[in-house]
Amino acid sequence: MRKTSMVDKRRVAPIASSAKGSKALIRRNVMEALGEPAHVFDAFAGTGEFYREVWKDAASYVGCDLRYFTDDRAAYVADNRRVLRAIDLSRFNLFDLDAYGMPWEQAIIIAARRRIKAGERIGFVFTEGGGLTYKNNIVPRSVANLTGLSHDKAVGLFRRRTDIHSAIVSALAKRMQAKVTARWQGIGRAGTNVAYIGLVLEAASGVAARVRGSGNRVASRAVNPS
Repeated sequence: MRKTSMVDKRRVAPIASSAKGSKALIRRNVMEALGEPAHVFDAFAGTGEFYREVWKDAASYVGCDLRYFTDDRAAYVADNRRVLRAIDLSRFNLFDLDAYGMPWEQAIIIAARRRIKAGERIGFVFTEGGGLTYKNNIVPRSVANLTGLSHDKAVGLFRRRTDIHSAIVSALAKRMQAKVTARWQGIGRAGTNVAYIGLVLEAASGVAARVRGSGNRVASRAVNPS
């Protein structure tokens, strides 16, 4: 694994292990920590369980799923990776990736396309069902992309899963030129092999300074055109 600045485990708020309760609580925590109205893109929208539980209280909501559901939600019926590559992601400040397996391919797309403005916060909710993958010491391509792990050196991945998640979070934050301001994490009951992660990012101080400096240069050119 590449050396990357891990999130201090003391700053990771643990969440109780009830699957539905954990997932709903993490979503509410992330929405509240944004500090502004939440505009949600739900990449694995499914039947709308968490829309009814949580996201109905968001300022706006757009779902995505391969299946069509006859309800009132606004949603794309398509592969979420194609949608995430095509639409304007600046409309959203909270991304729900409740994957049936690994959510990191979708997260990588968002990190590449969604820039965080100075003073802005972005929320993520991840469900990772990769426990069996880690138990078999298999490194998914998206995890390798973010962490530098390789199959030939993959030993004891399941025991190191929390460290892997921290490396993933650090890599995503770095790609988005952001810092982590809040993180929650829970693990499903024994045998489920599922992890639930909530994350809030904001622009790193250096990014904010560069944005301010750029604005000052523009203002200077306007006052003193060359």
